[in-house]
Amino acid sequence: MSQELRLCLFDEDRASAESVLPAFEQIDGVTVVDVFSTWETLHAALVRGQIDIAVVNLDGAASLGVVERIGKHSDEVPVLGISRNTDANFIIQAMRAGCAQFACAPVDIDDLKTALQRIKPVRHRAAHTSRRICVVGSSGGAGATTISCNLAMELAHLTSRRTALVDMNLEFGDVCCAFDCVPKYSIADICNDQTELDEDTLAAALYELPCNIAVLGRPEQIEDARQVTPESVEQMLKMLSDLFAHVIVDMPRGYSFLATVAGSRAETVLIVSQLAVPCIRNATRIYESLVQMGVDEEKIQIVLNRHAADFERITIKDVEEHFRRPVFGVVPNDYQFVSAALDLGHPIGADAPASRARSAIQEVAQKLAPESVKETTKSGSPSFLGKFLGRKSR
Repeated sequence: MSQELRLCLFDEDRASAESVLPAFEQIDGVTVVDVFSTWETLHAALVRGQIDIAVVNLDGAASLGVVERIGKHSDEVPVLGISRNTDANFIIQAMRAGCAQFACAPVDIDDLKTALQRIKPVRHRAAHTSRRICVVGSSGGAGATTISCNLAMELAHLTSRRTALVDMNLEFGDVCCAFDCVPKYSIADICNDQTELDEDTLAAALYELPCNIAVLGRPEQIEDARQVTPESVEQMLKMLSDLFAHVIVDMPRGYSFLATVAGSRAETVLIVSQLAVPCIRNATRIYESLVQMGVDEEKIQIVLNRHAADFERITIKDVEEHFRRPVFGVVPNDYQFVSAALDLGHPIGADAPASRARSAIQEVAQKLAPESVKETTKSGSPSFLGKFLGRKSR
């Protein structure tokens, strides 16, 4: 095969799975990355993006359920089912559960090669134009939420396309406060084991701002954060990518399953830090944890916030040498305008369109969506922010 395929085997009986391994090892261009016997371990690998094709032994009691769950939570990963049962009705049942191809056991090498060749086009879907951008602060007060909210605003303006903004800081998130909005529903209302998530449910939970941004807020009660499940968050983010050109995720600091779900499939992860040793130290730890989650290092970028060269002991060059890459963005310290925007629940550009901080965030947005950089109405004109300010005046 011309392209390397990463396979995993799922079998409730590991001994049975290992008996099938030699057949796959004889096929060029195929690597079996692991053997799983529980859905939890398989799901973790799918979330990290380590699997191209899942091979499932259909003779297990829970196997068809696993096939259905793969389709629900990782629909870009096709399933090859293997079974000794060749009854036509059983094969139809397997296909309806989500199997893209079927092979009889004991497996035949030529049959496997044919099935894999036919299954390859399934995973080469048309590229989706949506981008998921995760933003995480290196420390409390680093300004990650301010960057997230204003970046969403600038991307919506730059591309003239809808942008989703998700507050994944489930306990202490401030995204809704930054826009002075009180959504009727939160992420906890739709991302739990009791709710059947579909587009209508998601749409009802999104708070539509009159500036091409839809907000999904954190729960009002801290204890409700415990209701949110990784599987439902993964499904929710995929649905948002079908609806929005950009999905901005304001992430909490910490190594968690929820963070893994959001970050592992992001096109870009921005670590927001300040030029202070404790902040850079924490940024380094976050950088390393993201890599452990399965995030490609090339997708991780550093944004320096509240830059004030006259007071800092370390330089931008020091940071670039430390992370062995250019800093992605530098937002200057513009305390007067930024703090006023936070207090009023406005984006920075609503009250201070010429703010240096706002201009720096615009530059970050242009880097994230370079194909959309074009001549637009002058920044801060009523065509961009008038609607937002109009909402405030009512």
